[in-house]
Amino acid sequence: MPRRSTQPSKPTAAPAEPAAGQGESVITLRPFEQGPFLPLHFQVRNDLSLQLRSGRFGAGAALPSEGDLCQHYGVSRGTMRHALLELAREGIIERFAGRGSFLRQPKFEGHIAASYRQFRLEGPPIDPGGRILSLSRHRATAEIADRLGLKQSAYVWSLDRVRFVGASPVAIQMSAIPADLCQELTKEELTTRHLIDVLRDRHGIEFTHADEYVDPGIADAFVAGHLEVAPGTPVYELERKTYLADGRVGEYRRAVMRGDTHRYKIELR
Repeated sequence: MPRRSTQPSKPTAAPAEPAAGQGESVITLRPFEQGPFLPLHFQVRNDLSLQLRSGRFGAGAALPSEGDLCQHYGVSRGTMRHALLELAREGIIERFAGRGSFLRQPKFEGHIAASYRQFRLEGPPIDPGGRILSLSRHRATAEIADRLGLKQSAYVWSLDRVRFVGASPVAIQMSAIPADLCQELTKEELTTRHLIDVLRDRHGIEFTHADEYVDPGIADAFVAGHLEVAPGTPVYELERKTYLADGRVGEYRRAVMRGDTHRYKIELR
């Protein structure tokens, strides 16, 4: 999650009403501010994904037109179509020629057989630290503030890293941490240590539990380049909230992980 600039985008124009059978609501997007570190199409895709999965819109809600989306995000039609195609592949939206794009019914969530709760990652342990793509302290965007339970004016740390097992890159992780939990984070320590260890040892932050969601995905050119796989390679897409003992969210994380190095195991008890 990159550092944001201070110039908000122009408000999105109201889109046309959705076609019959697609629902009555339309989607009004919150302002987007480009960051300088990650590729623009990756930022647009992540922002759209966060907003569409925020729970503010019902299934069948119509997205703004492609032209309005280009204006809102300040991108070309090619970049916008790339982002929309990825969201369609993930099952977040549906696209209809001549009619536009619509929000799909959210995926069902639940535990296997309603009672099995043990779900863990298996594979070589990820090395401490990693290659820092960006580290910045800035005001939370509306979407990140929602995920962390913060006021939008609150400051957060944003950390983007490529993680390794030995010399092989296995994951890209994007973390947001409330800045009031730790006044300082440095690239030097995060290059060589696990984030959870830095927060515990330097700042006295103890995490107690986490909620994690796992979705299938495919690597785009940006992800493929950093993970050294071919574009289109299957990957895991992870979303995690990690909690403190008092119930506050101490870290919000999104990650992309290679599926050829790790797998998820469900323990039936």
